[in-house]
Amino acid sequence: MTADPRLESGPRLARGPAVPRVRRRGIGRLVGQRAIQIPAVLLVVSVLLFWLIQVVPGDPGRNALGQYATAAQVQEWNAAHGLDGSLVQRYLSWLGGFVTGNWGTSLVYGEPVATLVLGRLGNSVLLGLYAFAILVPLAIGIGAWQARREGSRTDRAATVGLMSLASVPEFVVGVLLLIVFALVIPVLPIQSGDAVGAGFLPQLRAMTLPAVTLALGYVSVLARMTRAGVVEATGSQFYRTAVIKGAHGGALFHRHVARNALIPTLSLIGVYLGALLGGSAVVETLFGYPGLGELLVTATQKKDVFILAAGVMVTGLISLCALLLTDIAFMVVDPRVRFTGGD
Repeated sequence: MTADPRLESGPRLARGPAVPRVRRRGIGRLVGQRAIQIPAVLLVVSVLLFWLIQVVPGDPGRNALGQYATAAQVQEWNAAHGLDGSLVQRYLSWLGGFVTGNWGTSLVYGEPVATLVLGRLGNSVLLGLYAFAILVPLAIGIGAWQARREGSRTDRAATVGLMSLASVPEFVVGVLLLIVFALVIPVLPIQSGDAVGAGFLPQLRAMTLPAVTLALGYVSVLARMTRAGVVEATGSQFYRTAVIKGAHGGALFHRHVARNALIPTLSLIGVYLGALLGGSAVVETLFGYPGLGELLVTATQKKDVFILAAGVMVTGLISLCALLLTDIAFMVVDPRVRFTGGD
């Protein structure tokens, strides 16, 4: 009896080389769509950002020259820095320069904005990657550990602890860590910026407290989502079937639980990655870390419009790229998403 070829086409596609081709087509289509969407989103962000900067109280010329400068001096200073035209003229001039790589000169530091922003961004990326490396295994480990003890006193106690941690502001967590590990038990430095550029190990040690502070700010939600995913996976039919067939231990968890449980957390991990890489104004300012967040705080106080605009655009681009990488990870990990990207 000859098998119906239509019935064989499905398994052959699932096992054969067509799957990578379908996956690549889906990823290529996604990247092409985002290549159009990301610039459009950044354009809208730039319009709103530039308008918001203009309505913030304060005059850049007055901030730079001081309160005793005359009105004529302030006006002359603004004209010299291209801040005397209409809002539309200033925006178009800034946008043209930004697209071509001329981000202007800082009104506060007197240095090229690109040099300042990209230099500080590198520091924030290092700190963000360190915090991310702490956050993901810690949160997933706690969530999986809780799920295996679902409903127990330990599970309930851990839930209360995570909820309590989520309610504590990032600044308070940082201060408590400073008190414990820099004053009471002086094993880590208070000022992280002193070790920047001093070598790998000294800088890693100096970034530990701010990195842990950043990670603890996100660990609660990610751990709770991981717990929910593991509980759902272990209660599913495919998991019970695997147990009946004799699967057990670590192989059972990694093969039949981990992938399905972690799929819902991927989107959250992508959002957190973008947020961590873009820098944290609170943490960087608290620990004296020379990152992009700390630079933007100073720029906001001094109304350095060029640093503010460039910094927000760069962080926005990082966040959008992180979301793109998350969507690609979805298509790789989840077959259902993989095939919706294909034909």
